[in-house]
Amino acid sequence: MNSRRPLLLLAALAVAIAPFAALAASAGEAITDCVDLGSDQEIVRAGGGQQFFLRNGDDHYRVLFQRTCDSITMTSRVEISTDGQPNRLCGAGTRVKTTRDTCRVGAVEAVTAEEFATRKKRASR
Repeated sequence: MNSRRPLLLLAALAVAIAPFAALAASAGEAITDCVDLGSDQEIVRAGGGQQFFLRNGDDHYRVLFQRTCDSITMTSRVEISTDGQPNRLCGAGTRVKTTRDTCRVGAVEAVTAEEFATRKKRASR
C-alpha cells in the first residue's frame, strides 16, 4: 500500500472543507469592530434577560448582556448606543436603554440569518 495515499486524502479533505470551516468561524464569532445601525432593524428577545438577537439590514447579531437585563423582555422601546453615540453597536462599551432600565452589553456575536430566523420563530410561539 502506498504510504502517501492517506496524506493525499487528508489534504484533499482539508481543502474540501475549508470554505465551510471559514463560514462556521464567522458565525458566532465575537465582533471586534463597531457597527453603525441603520433604520432597518429588528429585535428578537430570547433567553430571558440574558440576550437578544438583532437584525440590522442583512447583518445579524446576538447581543449578550454583562448582567441580566430583565426589562428587555417587556419593553416597547430599545435604544442602543456606545460612548454616547446613538445607533452604534460595539463588542464593548455599548448600552441598551429600555423604558425602565439601562443595561450594559458584555459581548456581541455575528450570527447567520438562519439562526436569527430560528430564534424569531421560537420567540413567536
